[in-house]
Amino acid sequence: MVQVCSRLTVPVWGLSLVLSLLMAGGQARAADPAARIKFITESSPPYNFVVDNRLTGSSVDILDEIFRRIGSHKTRKDIELHPWARGYRMVLNEPNTMLFSTRRSADREELFRWVGPIATAPVVLMARKKRNFEIQQLSDLHGLSVVAVGSDMGELMLDTYKIPKNIRQTVSHPDIAARMLIFGRIDMWSYGQRTALWLLKQQGAQPQDFEPVWSFGSAGDLYFAFHRDTPDSTLQIFQKALDELKVEKREDGLSIYESILRSYVE
Repeated sequence: MVQVCSRLTVPVWGLSLVLSLLMAGGQARAADPAARIKFITESSPPYNFVVDNRLTGSSVDILDEIFRRIGSHKTRKDIELHPWARGYRMVLNEPNTMLFSTRRSADREELFRWVGPIATAPVVLMARKKRNFEIQQLSDLHGLSVVAVGSDMGELMLDTYKIPKNIRQTVSHPDIAARMLIFGRIDMWSYGQRTALWLLKQQGAQPQDFEPVWSFGSAGDLYFAFHRDTPDSTLQIFQKALDELKVEKREDGLSIYESILRSYVE
């Protein structure tokens, strides 16, 4: 017999069993590559946002599927929602953290460790299909009108490519630009392609009625940004699960990854 404290005796085999169970539990937690990581996001539809107190969006769905594939006990309920600036500082300064959806760019390259891409993010000129615009070069915009959201990447692209000010309008919010395009008060909208289609859908329009007629290219694809001290082994596990989502096909021929993306813009 083994004496425990002064009043309790436990058989040796019983103590061994308890220790074994505790060790097994610890090993199970250690085997979960997501267990110690704090996952952080912001509200930025269609990638990550809240509906009826539930976190959703294409990037959230992708991460939730990754959790399942790597055998983690975590779900979307474990993801923390913070303002972008706060979440960004947290992942810069706190080990075992990850922020998404984060645009990967040259100035951020060494600040984080990257898994992705989880979405491409081209900035485009969006127009109604029935207008049948054929923009072969930007000079073809002469006589047309373009709206952009102030200080947004879409406006920056118009400045970078020197689109004339006299054909441009600037608004304070993307919902306003979406309604202007829907009701024909503007010919084109300079904005991120996926977000534009999602916003048009939220305004009651059919996304399939719109198309990009010009692409300025990507301003940086979106990734999961891990703290810079995250080990390679953890990154490899997450990247492998994401890559599997991109190649595994459903019955309709779409990959699981593509079907998630399309569900928010079609």
